[in-house]
Amino acid sequence: MGPESAVAAATSTYFSIRILCGPAALANYAILGFVLGRGQGSIGLLLQTIINGINIVLAILLGLWLDWGVAGVAWGTMVGETAGAVVGLLIVLSSFDRANRPTRAEIFSRHDLAELFALNRDILIRTFVLLAAFTVMTRIGTSFGAVTLAANAVLMNFFLLSGYYLDGLANAAEQITGRAIGARYRPAFDRGLKLTALWSFGLAGMISVFFLLAGPWLISVLTTSPEVQQAAQIYLPWAAVTGLTGALAFLMDGVFIGATWSTDMRNRMLMSFAGYLIALAVFVPLFGNHGLWLAMNGFLLFRGVFLAMLVRPRADQTFRAAQ
Repeated sequence: MGPESAVAAATSTYFSIRILCGPAALANYAILGFVLGRGQGSIGLLLQTIINGINIVLAILLGLWLDWGVAGVAWGTMVGETAGAVVGLLIVLSSFDRANRPTRAEIFSRHDLAELFALNRDILIRTFVLLAAFTVMTRIGTSFGAVTLAANAVLMNFFLLSGYYLDGLANAAEQITGRAIGARYRPAFDRGLKLTALWSFGLAGMISVFFLLAGPWLISVLTTSPEVQQAAQIYLPWAAVTGLTGALAFLMDGVFIGATWSTDMRNRMLMSFAGYLIALAVFVPLFGNHGLWLAMNGFLLFRGVFLAMLVRPRADQTFRAAQ
């Protein structure tokens, strides 16, 4: 990344503490996936409330009140993740009937494990490519100086906020898609896709308008630096529309994961990343940080459109094979 010395020191401090809860963080992903896959959204909400609630309280207490700084924020995250994993495991394990516990042979079945890892391999590649896209954005952002880098970091929170509710609708699409395919009932698939798309774009449009109107105030809440506030307001419109440009991408991810069309999702992600790199090469030299945000919005659009082009033929093939 090539950060400045102060940024590098703060990052090193945070990482050295945050990584201690790596196993708990991974466990939380598995637990959340399990409960959401079973349609137990209320349990998922409870666990996320525990994790983030403890994180917020301890970050303020340790980071600000006790003046531990970045280390205090990291310890707050570590405790929150660990508490969430412990509570989640207790909830999940208590719901199992010991009489129906799978045998060791079932757990380590070569055929079942091969299918599991094939699906996760494609999702893992897709996720690493997604992380690479944001990493490249951060790396290029460092070349514009610390103020612009900090402004971009502030504005990325707008995308993350949009992503949280869009991801919720994607989870709903996963469940609806998976159940429809399992039941071999095409009308449920089509209606579920139509409704989740309607809600995704409707909410994305509303939140984009909200960010455009309330963005300056939100920026002032997220940073106290006048220079960063001023820079962030310049690039605010790009961040405000990321919910709209990313709505289809989130929805399609949910559909393709729920339908287990993971190979298509992986390949289309690679295509989108290639388009993103081309956009960066063209627009960043021309427009600077504006070009960086333009390329990111283009990447989100590429992901959604490329996947949407495959939905109908893949659905036709899947339901025809199930008949």
